[in-house]
Amino acid sequence: MALLAILVALAGCSRFLDGTAVMGPRDVDPAYYFAGDVPTYGQRVDSGDITALAYLRAVRRIDPCGLLTREAMAKIGEIGSVGTLFALDECDLDIKMPGELDRHYAGIEAIFYRMAGQPVAFLAGDLPVYETYPGSCDYLLPLNLSLLPGAQPLRQPDQPFVRVGLIAEGNCDLAQRLARAIAPTVESLRLPVRDGAAVYPNALAERDPCQVLSVLGTEVERWDIARSRPYDCNFGISLDKDVVPIQVSLQPKNYDMATETRQRRERDGVELLVDPTYCSAVAFVGAPLQRRLLGGDFVGTGDVVMRPAVVVDSGGEHCDVVTDLAVAAAKLYT
Repeated sequence: MALLAILVALAGCSRFLDGTAVMGPRDVDPAYYFAGDVPTYGQRVDSGDITALAYLRAVRRIDPCGLLTREAMAKIGEIGSVGTLFALDECDLDIKMPGELDRHYAGIEAIFYRMAGQPVAFLAGDLPVYETYPGSCDYLLPLNLSLLPGAQPLRQPDQPFVRVGLIAEGNCDLAQRLARAIAPTVESLRLPVRDGAAVYPNALAERDPCQVLSVLGTEVERWDIARSRPYDCNFGISLDKDVVPIQVSLQPKNYDMATETRQRRERDGVELLVDPTYCSAVAFVGAPLQRRLLGGDFVGTGDVVMRPAVVVDSGGEHCDVVTDLAVAAAKLYT
């Protein structure tokens, strides 16, 4: 419900404009998503790890806000604005339905998910669609990236999917209509590219969270690629005789100094919020995010300020390591 409250506030800042629609397909070379050598930042990895890292990069190259086009929405409703304000691999949309005063709020996300024998909920064309759990109104569409040029089979339980659902609303009929609307794009793999010309461009979303391995001042004891996600990097570093578990995440974070309870610090020009109890540090690495209107304009988000950030966690120990790493990461991603 807190997320819905924020979305309502953000959508209230939007307005519907006439103009050239930005939400449409672009011709993209399908080989782009797996093109180029996979960076390993000086770490030793095997061929399976290289494949997993290639899939993580491929997902980062997809713009989730471009999956639902204006043409696909023609028989459903009109998108007022889009944003990637809560997670970089997610797009939140506000939708105006014909004859309704209230807007609906939907989320589309490119994720890795472990199927556990769920039955097919329905077919969208020839594409099977699954519920995230029995009775859920969130739906999963297989994202068959292995069919793209240059892709190797991903031999792990977690596979790529597109998740679509409504936010704080149990309208399964509308969620299914949205799933059917994006299915042709997902099935054809004519996927929208995340770059400066994307439906919703975001510079931090194009970056690899594991690039932080290149600026560590200590040895990496292990790199847990299987647990890493497109915007989360998990690894352990050596400290004396200990191995400190670290997670570095790239994500938007709320910026509200009036209500902030974490310690505010500044080091080497980097603005930090530090929680000494849980050894977590947030470093902001960009200006406040805005929402994008269907016509292409950007609008502010009023009193709700979301900023791109690097978040470093160590599980409650070695806070000095977390703070040092957050400063180094902020300089890398700024």
